[in-house]
Amino acid sequence: MKKDKEKVCGQQREKIDMAQMVAVYDQLDQLREEHPDIAAQVNPQYGKKTIMERVLGFYISLRERFHKENTVDRKVYLWLHLLGMFGIHHFYSRHWIKGLLYAAMSWTGISVGMTLIDWMAAFPIKADGEGRIRV
Repeated sequence: MKKDKEKVCGQQREKIDMAQMVAVYDQLDQLREEHPDIAAQVNPQYGKKTIMERVLGFYISLRERFHKENTVDRKVYLWLHLLGMFGIHHFYSRHWIKGLLYAAMSWTGISVGMTLIDWMAAFPIKADGEGRIRV
């Protein structure tokens, strides 16, 4: 056991060149795209989406289909986040389904976290000359 440890410790470790490693990974990705049948044989999970990827893909497709941006007064919208657990800020921006979803989940506390995320997304948006933003 001690001899094995000495062998490992005695070997010189090579420095890894990050640019070279990235180039090798790019080549590997190209080979996987060129030969997906071989990649699937080596790794049966290759090309299959995880549950999270499927859920996010479904959410993104729904958002692209149904989400319409509206312009709202920035100050009012940010202040309405104080009542955000009930979805008031979404009702104000005429996103009725999101408002109803927040109101339905208000008793769980999940909508509080989602409201914080909404506030963090809306806060850095610069207002136009009239003080309005697109949400």
